[in-house]
Amino acid sequence: MKQSSNKLSSIKKCIAVGVLSLTAFASQAVDLEYKGFYQRLDLIKENKLDHITMGFYLVDSYKRTRCELVDATMLAQGKEPAAIQIAEDGQLLVPLSRELYDKFALLRVKLKDEYQNCILQMQMQVKDKTKTDFTYSELALITKQMQELVDEFGSFLWFMMPNVNGLHIELSRPDSMSYVDGALKSSLVCEQEKCKLAIDQDNHSTEKAISFDLPPTVISPWIKDD
Repeated sequence: MKQSSNKLSSIKKCIAVGVLSLTAFASQAVDLEYKGFYQRLDLIKENKLDHITMGFYLVDSYKRTRCELVDATMLAQGKEPAAIQIAEDGQLLVPLSRELYDKFALLRVKLKDEYQNCILQMQMQVKDKTKTDFTYSELALITKQMQELVDEFGSFLWFMMPNVNGLHIELSRPDSMSYVDGALKSSLVCEQEKCKLAIDQDNHSTEKAISFDLPPTVISPWIKDD
């Protein structure tokens, strides 16, 4: 029983910061099986979780800072190598493709520092990274979809998975939040660019809840510490 409790605590810790990680190999070119990318993206599509996605990054295994990437290429049997776009924040914009999955595709990522030890980091997050205004109903739907995905990760042990209590919001800059509805202020706690916002998933109001001058860097799940 103690072992199960420790495992659950570890799961909570990972999801609370919006992060799940897989180990990659230390080399100038990091090779990653496409299978893991596909399984997670397909799970989101299968459950019609249209407001969220899974972001893929490479981070330093010791410092947890994002690794600088030169380029990324998808390799698959019988197909020409295809360049994979890398976003400004280092996100690997990996496509969802059954064909790549069936052909045992491999994602090869070239690092700027060939001696850096990087691991693959997967972050559940809001899909639209350009959005600056959210209603109460949108916040509730985003949180609900994140909870559904957390439960899917637990499979038949879904009932043991932690509750998503709200959203972790990383601001573009500390003063980029332009509006917070008065009823929401007591549910919001910020330290510099990082904020935690408790969400009432039963509030389906179409009234504006929160706005930003600049889109948040990322909006991911927030889970209360026990």
